[in-house]
Amino acid sequence: MRRVLPLLLALVAFACQAPTPKTEFFVQISDPQLGFINESEDFTPERENMEQIAAAVNRLEPNFVVFSGDYVQWRTDPKALEGFRQMCSLFDKDIPLYFVPGNHDVGEATPEDVEQFILRYGHDRFVYEGEGYTAIGYNSCVIKTIAEGEPKEYEWMRQSLEAASQRDLPIIMVAHHPLFVECPDEEDAGVNLPLEMRTKYLALFAEYGVDLVLSGHLHHCVRGEYEGIRLATSGAAGRPLGEEPSGVTIVTITDGIPTPTFYAIEAIPEQIK
Repeated sequence: MRRVLPLLLALVAFACQAPTPKTEFFVQISDPQLGFINESEDFTPERENMEQIAAAVNRLEPNFVVFSGDYVQWRTDPKALEGFRQMCSLFDKDIPLYFVPGNHDVGEATPEDVEQFILRYGHDRFVYEGEGYTAIGYNSCVIKTIAEGEPKEYEWMRQSLEAASQRDLPIIMVAHHPLFVECPDEEDAGVNLPLEMRTKYLALFAEYGVDLVLSGHLHHCVRGEYEGIRLATSGAAGRPLGEEPSGVTIVTITDGIPTPTFYAIEAIPEQIK
């Protein structure tokens, strides 16, 4: 009996331990760009990529998935648009899908362009409140082109950041265009936001203590930092234009720190610990 009692006490103690909390995480899929690999002749490579990505996402069960722009090569191609819609249907219905536009999706981001995007995908920006973080997706195209809708985008973002700051949790921003690639004061180019807009939004993000800014557009991975704000550009789910193969970025939030990791499709982990 003396030997049994310690064993029973150990089992009771084990049973009373709180379960290990599940790591919060989400998946960023950028630049699937149907038609870019085979010049729009067929979407077989992109379809095969997305089938593998969807299977991995369904297995992992993230908080949500965000598509960060450039879904098709030509937004006037109905076959490509339908192909992308079918690819989205591969994801488990219980996993929320969010969409923010890229330049291939809304062109110059006129009010009409943005309205058409919203009609097709339901929104062009979003706020996700996780248990340990807030993710805010925004339309960088109206900022890139300094479109008519930019002032409203800025005001919406300020209000969203104000609300997020009240939660006192990490804030993660997601959009298509990187604010900058190499340094905050670099010259204007197709790969970044105009300096005028870049300065404006970097100041806003710094004011509200944004932790991480995610983007796509480059089709390869880039990392940067500005006043404690980390910037991470994802490689492409479609055609890569750098050293990384086709893949996705998985963002984990552990001990209050959001960490983006890019995975080649074949290297997406079996589980997130």
